[in-house]
Amino acid sequence: MVKSLIFWGFLASHLVSSEPVRINLVTTNDIHGVLASQTANFMNPNYPPTIVGAAAFSKYVDELRISAEQNGEGLLILDGGNFFQGNPLGTVDGGRTMIQWMNRVGYHALVPGSYDFILGAEVLNNAASTASFPFLFANLECHNCPLIHENIKPYSIMEISGINIGILGIVNSRLTELVLAENLEGTTASLEVPAVNRWVPQMKSEGAEVIIILNSSGVPWDREEEYATFLNKVKEGEINENHPLNALELGYFLEDVDFLVAGGNSKGYPLPWYDPHSHVFVMQGYGGGTEFSHIQLLIDRDSHTFNGYETVVDGRASQTLLADDFQVKRKDAAWIQEKQDMAMKQYYSDGMNHALTSSHIKKLHREDWNIPSINQEHNLDIISWNVEFFPHANDSTILSLAEAVLDLDADIIAFQEIRKTGWFSKLMAYLPEYAFVVSTQASFMDLATIYKKDQFELIRHIEPFADNDYNFAGRPPLQTDMRYFSDGMERTLRVVNLHMKCCDSGLERRKKAAGMLHEYLSDRHDEFPNVIVLGDWNDDTKDAPGQHCFDPFFKDERFYFTTEGIAYDISQATYPKEPYVSFLDHIMVSETLLPTHSDYIVKTLIMGNYMGGYDIYEAYISDHRPVLLSFPLQVEIR
Repeated sequence: MVKSLIFWGFLASHLVSSEPVRINLVTTNDIHGVLASQTANFMNPNYPPTIVGAAAFSKYVDELRISAEQNGEGLLILDGGNFFQGNPLGTVDGGRTMIQWMNRVGYHALVPGSYDFILGAEVLNNAASTASFPFLFANLECHNCPLIHENIKPYSIMEISGINIGILGIVNSRLTELVLAENLEGTTASLEVPAVNRWVPQMKSEGAEVIIILNSSGVPWDREEEYATFLNKVKEGEINENHPLNALELGYFLEDVDFLVAGGNSKGYPLPWYDPHSHVFVMQGYGGGTEFSHIQLLIDRDSHTFNGYETVVDGRASQTLLADDFQVKRKDAAWIQEKQDMAMKQYYSDGMNHALTSSHIKKLHREDWNIPSINQEHNLDIISWNVEFFPHANDSTILSLAEAVLDLDADIIAFQEIRKTGWFSKLMAYLPEYAFVVSTQASFMDLATIYKKDQFELIRHIEPFADNDYNFAGRPPLQTDMRYFSDGMERTLRVVNLHMKCCDSGLERRKKAAGMLHEYLSDRHDEFPNVIVLGDWNDDTKDAPGQHCFDPFFKDERFYFTTEGIAYDISQATYPKEPYVSFLDHIMVSETLLPTHSDYIVKTLIMGNYMGGYDIYEAYISDHRPVLLSFPLQVEIR
C-alpha cells in the first residue's frame, strides 16, 4: 500500500508538531442505479474486465470501518447525486432499493443530482423519507414543491473524531434547464456561490470547524483545459460568482471552504483538483457503479484546521472495483442479484407509464415560416427528427420548432438528441394537443416521443437494454407501446425511437446494438408484431456490406426499411452537408404492420425550402432533416 502526502502550497514547509486527526473520506457519485457486477466494455470492448460492483464496495467499507476504529481514525461517506436513475433496479421503485443499500453501507449525506428528479420531485421526497442520512439541498427554492420531508435540509454538522465537520449540499443551479418542469413540480435551485455565502457563516456559528461542499454540478471533461478557459472568462468579466457554475468553477470562489465533493458527471479523476486561487480541493470519481474515491483528510489536532489530504491506495483517490483487486461480500452480492432480477422482471413486464402533458400552455403568436401540413386524413403520419443538441439556439429553437410541429401536424414525432431536457418542457407548452414521454434511463442526449393525446393511449414505455446500454452509447432505445383510435377501431402499435452511436469509431457498437435490437424485437414478434423503429441510425443503407449495422434486419423478411428507396435520391439526404452527405435517419417497419407493397408515403422533409434555406433551418433547429412516413391503417392491427 503506497501513501503520498499532499499539502496546500502555503503549508508545504510547515512542520507539523503532532500527528493530525485522520478522517477517511469515501465518496461515490453518479451511481445511476448500478449495484450489480458488470462487464466493463468501455475499458476493453474485446476483452472486458469484470467490475464486481456494490457488494465489493460494501465489504471495503465494512473493513475500513473496523480498521479506522482500531487506528483512532474517522469515517465519512458521501454521495454526489444521480444515485438511482439509469438502471431498472433504481427506477422501478423510485430509488427505494438504492436507499436501502446506502443505509446498509452507512452513508452520512447525499446531494440530489438533476437525474434524481427523473420520476418527479415527489418521488425524490419519498426516497429521502426512507434514508437514514440527510439529503442536502441548501440552494433549494420550493414553490409549493413536494420536497418537504424533514430529512431534506441545507446542511449537516457532525462530530467525527472530535472534529465538527460541516457538510453543505449545493445542487446544480441549471436544474430547470436539465429537468422537465413537470418533474420539478415547482422546485428550482438558486445560484451556487450566493447560497454558499449564505449558509457557511451560519454553519460556522453553529460550531462547524471543517467545511465540505457536496455539489452535483459536475467536474467537466478535460478539467485542465476547461479551467484555463474559465480563468480567461473571469479575467474578461464574462463570468463571476453570480453565474451558474460547474463544480470546477465553483471551487475557485470557495475561500471559506476546505473541500468539495462533486457529482453530476460520470467522468472521474484519479486525484482531486487543487485550486490555486481558493486552496480548495475538488474530487469526483467515475460513475455508473464502477468505482469510488477514498482519501484521508488531515486535520490539525490542536487548531482543528484542515491541512490537506493523504491518499490511501497506490497514490490514487479513485478506486475501480475490478475483480482482480476487490472481493465481494457474498450476502450483499446475493441481495443485490435478487433485487436486480426482480427489477428486470418487473420492468420488462410492466414498463412505466410516465406520460406527460404540459401544465403551462402557451399560445404561439408568430408565423415566421411557410411550412405546409403533412397530415393525411385516415393515415398515420409519423416523423423521425434529430434536433441536434436541442435547443442549440435556445428560445429561437423553441419558437421555430414549435411552429414547425404545429404546421406539420404529424400524429407522432420521435425526437433524438435532447441535450437540455428542461427546455423540452418549454417546447411542449406550445403543443397542448400532444402528450410526451422522454428518456428516463439515458445518461445524456435524451430521446423524446410526442403523440396526439386524442388519438393515442399510452400502454407503457420502457427503454430496452437500460441495464446494458454500452453499445447504444448510453442512450437505450425509447419504446412506446400505444393504443391508436381511428375510424371507430382500436389498434396497438409499438414505436421504438433510437439514436445509434456516432461516427466510424462507433461502427462495431452499432452492429452489436442492431443485433441486440433485432433479437429483442424478434423474441417479442408474436406477442407484439406491429412495430415502427425510427431514428438516427448513424449509418447509410447505401454503405458497402460490412460497413453498416442493418444486416440483422436486412436478412429478416419480417422487417423492412421504408426509407431504403429514397436513400439513393441525394436531394433527400437527411444529412446534406458536404463532404458527408448521407441518409442517416431511417424508418423501419414490420411487415405485419405495413406490407411491403402497401400504399404509403415516405420522404425527407426539406425544411430549408420552407424557412428560406438550409442555413437558416440549421441555425434555428438542426443539421439533420426530418423524415416522414404516412400510411393508411386499412386493416385492424392486433
